[in-house]
Amino acid sequence: MTLLDQINQLAIYTQTEAFRKTVPSVSKAGVDWHVYHSILSMNLICEALINSNPEQYQSVFNIKWWIIKLIKKMPRGKARAPKYVNNFGNVDLSIVEMELDKGYQLIEQIDTLSENHYFRHFVFGELNVKEAKKMMIIHTNHHIKIIQDILKS
Repeated sequence: MTLLDQINQLAIYTQTEAFRKTVPSVSKAGVDWHVYHSILSMNLICEALINSNPEQYQSVFNIKWWIIKLIKKMPRGKARAPKYVNNFGNVDLSIVEMELDKGYQLIEQIDTLSENHYFRHFVFGELNVKEAKKMMIIHTNHHIKIIQDILKS
């Protein structure tokens, strides 16, 4: 699944009553939170990539990133998202829709960047464009799977 496919999937969740569904036995957060967190994270990463100075990128081995990349998934409930992509309160559908629209534009923009544009992840360190795309796909897929489990319950 590409980043564009993932944004399309997140957008579908906003168009049904399922957007407000919560199942505390699956996740403390509802579908709305997972959609908003996913697209906001993706957008902030894209903006960081766009605004980075590729001359300052330094590739450093990170065992945690290597493991996540190898297994292509993130374990549930093991990490806490930083406040700027976590502390939402009530999720506003109109804001989520604006972020989704913005996401489509940002994904196109990062495809034009040089390979050493980067962003600094709070656990994995500096990830260049190629690695950042992988991380966004793995991260968003993690949340899509949680959403699917919520909707099954």
